[in-house]
Amino acid sequence: MSKKFTFSIGTFFSVVVISFLLIFIVQGATTLYMRVSARLDEFARHGENVLQVTSLLLEKQVEQREEGLRAIVGGADMNDAGRDVLVAVVLDGNTVERGIKGWLPDGMLLPDELLTDEWVVNDLLDIYGRSLLTGVRTIQGKRVFAAIRLNMNELDVFGDHLLLPVISDNLGQIVWMGATKEAPALSEHLKARGFILRKKIPDQRWAIALSHQGSRVMMRQEQLPYGFTFTIAYPLASLMISSLSGLAVAAMLFLFALLVILLLWALWNRGVYKSIATIANLADEMGDRLSQIDARDPLRGAETLFTLTKRFSGFKETFVRETNSFVRDLRNLFEVILRQQEELTAFNEETEAMNQELEQVNNQLISREALWERTLEFSRAFARNQDVDAAISSTLDTLRRDVKAFGVLLSSVEGNSFRLTAWSGYNGELTNFVVSKDGIAASESIISRSPVWVEDVRAHPTAHPVHPSVKSELLIPLFQAGEEEGVLEVAFDRPMRRDSFLIETLTPVASFLGGLVHGEKMRRELKASYAYLAEKLQFVTGIYHDETEAHIARIGEYCKLLAREIGRDASEQEDIALFARLHDIGKLRIPYGILVKPGALDSDEFNQIKRHPQWGADILGDAAWLQMARNICLTHHEKWDGSGYPRGLRGEEIPWEGRVATIADIYDALRSSRSYKPAMSHELAVSILLEGDERVRPEHFDPKVLTAFRRISGKFEEIFDSNCDERDSPDCFLA
Repeated sequence: MSKKFTFSIGTFFSVVVISFLLIFIVQGATTLYMRVSARLDEFARHGENVLQVTSLLLEKQVEQREEGLRAIVGGADMNDAGRDVLVAVVLDGNTVERGIKGWLPDGMLLPDELLTDEWVVNDLLDIYGRSLLTGVRTIQGKRVFAAIRLNMNELDVFGDHLLLPVISDNLGQIVWMGATKEAPALSEHLKARGFILRKKIPDQRWAIALSHQGSRVMMRQEQLPYGFTFTIAYPLASLMISSLSGLAVAAMLFLFALLVILLLWALWNRGVYKSIATIANLADEMGDRLSQIDARDPLRGAETLFTLTKRFSGFKETFVRETNSFVRDLRNLFEVILRQQEELTAFNEETEAMNQELEQVNNQLISREALWERTLEFSRAFARNQDVDAAISSTLDTLRRDVKAFGVLLSSVEGNSFRLTAWSGYNGELTNFVVSKDGIAASESIISRSPVWVEDVRAHPTAHPVHPSVKSELLIPLFQAGEEEGVLEVAFDRPMRRDSFLIETLTPVASFLGGLVHGEKMRRELKASYAYLAEKLQFVTGIYHDETEAHIARIGEYCKLLAREIGRDASEQEDIALFARLHDIGKLRIPYGILVKPGALDSDEFNQIKRHPQWGADILGDAAWLQMARNICLTHHEKWDGSGYPRGLRGEEIPWEGRVATIADIYDALRSSRSYKPAMSHELAVSILLEGDERVRPEHFDPKVLTAFRRISGKFEEIFDSNCDERDSPDCFLA
């Protein structure tokens, strides 16, 4: 009897699939490489055009700045001739002999790396953090060191690009970045970060770099004049997607795949289908019978499996070896299953119990991680906007939701009492309260410096629930720098046994809240100190020169009124009301004779007066929370059109608080009598501010703030009349 010919359909199918894949991979890779190369060449040509035009624009700007520098050295007006020349000094060796413009003092020793004969970008920045070019030029026989700024906005005329062009300084800080619709995510990331990767790339070459955003980009970097670096970048993913789309060879691959499928279908229909149909019928019967097996009835399960084994024993062999082997293996499998059914059922039950326990632990860990992550987000948000109330409220709301508490409250320590600071939940039925620390559970947590878990508030001798629905509560003490700050209470409207996992989860959150409470307390104390300082300054000012203490108080009220009118929030209104009182603190360094001189000041005296804004900022120091006070001191004599002092700032370069203080200060100065002028009426002062005279022009003021002043000028009169003395105006007491 001749042996039937058989073959392995798996081997045949594997050969077909591998051949198909090899052809597809080789063809696709070749086409993809050619399309990527062509695309990169297109990018390179575009980038080269931008590079050349950029070089020409930068060189043209430098030539213009050099002309301005020569004009300044020759004695021209600094504002007209050299607006973009920020520093110009005459050198004696490496020492500043004489300052022409800028902030470098006479006698300052400059480092060698700044004194180059070429314009070079370095780490010297202007007050807004923008990179400057520095260099030494010989003008009229003098060695002049200068720092100039470039206007990168001129490059915006290029509009959108095929790729993302970036210009950076020697430290990688982005000084200009073009617009592109091809890579919005990369563009937004670089704009937010402010720096671009500096990577050593051979000339005329592309390189793949991993961005700080986490994506890979194609980069090409070229050197620009003056030490700038020109970078063109394009997301690798976008490049690959655009190269893959529209491949002409896709149609050919599709036809080839169709032929392969037809071949497989013919083989399946002629040699495999009948055998598979028989196996499918047996499989259906197997499914029906196995569905009737009950793990609690092992005897019936064994009978069913034995019947299926006999059915597979009667299966006729086919010319496909795998089918025959499959049937034999199924029969053996059922025999094994029959023996192991009981063990498997028991094992499954144990595994299910373990899985449930692991799932419960995993959910707790996920909940803890989520709570800590949100607390970290609140901390970052607080670092950005310094809003303590919002940070505490958000944290308490999140904490209540995550731990499924009835309510969460934060109480702060004030002397021998606890004061309710913030709360969430409790059905919205809490009201502010102050309770004594004596004999309550919250004090126990403070004394022991550890959390106190009250499982039953009714049975606990010192527990005093703040709401009748509270059944259990957790009290966590808040400490900061060794000082007690308050207590965090987490209340439940159901009995809760002590949960060490929950305590460990909430301890870092409580530490964060304690820091917020401590920081807010310190901020209030500091703010009260400066309010006291401002009040004392009013008294000192009234003694030292002819600006009365009433003038200082009125400036604060004017500024608060204007800030509200232009839409600043309540916190900013309160801050400017306080800090505006310090606007002339720098005058304490001006000689008394100059301040009370009845006649016109000479140039030296007026130069002394013009230095009081900077002196005021120096007196205040560099504390972050005093930034508004420094801004007011430095900019309350700046003018919208750039004609003010000490820096000649213009427009939006002047902080909003400086623009507000300018109008308030000039209005009150016009209304008040001085050693060199009489007091003016309200109507005349308003007319001068809105229409101008020989010294004051409407162009000096922010149009938005001036419009707000026009609307509420009547309230300015009320403030002046209700808070003045005879030194301000002879008519004060008549009002």
